[in-house]
Amino acid sequence: MMNSEEVKPNRQHSFFVQSTFALGFSAGRLIAGGLLEHYLGVALFKSWAIAIYPVVLTTRGALNGILAARLSTGLNIGLIKPSFRGSTGCYHAIVSSLMALSMIVSLILSVIALLLTGTPISEFPLILAICISIQALTLLLTEPLTSAAGFLAFKKGLDPDAMLYPISSTIADIWATSSYIIVLSLVFFFPGGVLLTYIIAIATIIVTVIFAFISRREAEYWRTLEESSLTIILVTFISTLSGYALFGIRSKIGEFPGVLLVYPALIGTLGDIVAIFGSLSTTRIFLGAVERKLSRVLAQVRDIIQLWLSAMIYFTMYGLIAYFFSREISRLLISLISFNMVFPVVITLASIVAILTFKRGWNPDNFVIPIETTLTDVIMTVSIALLITIL
Repeated sequence: MMNSEEVKPNRQHSFFVQSTFALGFSAGRLIAGGLLEHYLGVALFKSWAIAIYPVVLTTRGALNGILAARLSTGLNIGLIKPSFRGSTGCYHAIVSSLMALSMIVSLILSVIALLLTGTPISEFPLILAICISIQALTLLLTEPLTSAAGFLAFKKGLDPDAMLYPISSTIADIWATSSYIIVLSLVFFFPGGVLLTYIIAIATIIVTVIFAFISRREAEYWRTLEESSLTIILVTFISTLSGYALFGIRSKIGEFPGVLLVYPALIGTLGDIVAIFGSLSTTRIFLGAVERKLSRVLAQVRDIIQLWLSAMIYFTMYGLIAYFFSREISRLLISLISFNMVFPVVITLASIVAILTFKRGWNPDNFVIPIETTLTDVIMTVSIALLITIL
């Protein structure tokens, strides 16, 4: 194991600069919000459709977070090589396990959507096919792009802990929203769309089984699947609170122009901040740099302050955008108040989860980002829903 003096994960630029740059990609979630607001009729066509949206975002972010965290740590400690062709069995096992986890997510999400909205059980097969298809379309783009971003950042001397998750999760949110709209539009408005959705779902299940068979002798496949299954199940159930919150205010959403536009950016940017801190913490743990020394504590505090400053730039911008569309000062306050209330809580929880999981002999990368980004999404969504109700 490396000692703490060796922990120099390619930081050729300041953490503030890298974090601010990386969080700039989080602003790309405004595209996801714009798509959702433009196609709001699709999301509200069925009662369960709007309820599954935040869960789709959160679970996809959790799965992508596992990949990003494992890449960041693996690249920094040499378990993963920054190349597709020359990468290790560890990398391929992780990717295969995430495909299986996507199927678990789809099944749980379908059951929850059914129960949450009181939908007739006869619609369950269709909801399941929709959820699998959304996950499949998203996975098809996000896993290769996340890996490519991690490899490129590492080769360029940038810190994957600061750079990777914000970039990849933004792409994941945009594409997950696009996949959500595409699949629902196919099912609701296009002839033959239901049949095509079932075909995509069945094909995805077959491919997942094939990859599982290929990776069956890889210990990392089963370890990731075992540890991450617990996380993903917990994440999916927790994130239903977000779905329930949106489901509860679905009749008021149209009365708050601008809020839905910035909603994915609000929850996503804060999730990215926690992911940066969580990924940095797990890398330091693996490299032996987290010690009970004042200098190490101060280093963590400096990173937190820099993250907060970076985030304030973007949350102020999101609030101003929401204000521009509504001319209501409350829209600006929603952005700033929710962020400053949630930030210290989730940062503290990220540190606790990282240390506790490591002490139990688990891989913190399988837990920290998924759990913390999920809690962030839920708390932010509930806070926004409450503020909308109050204001």
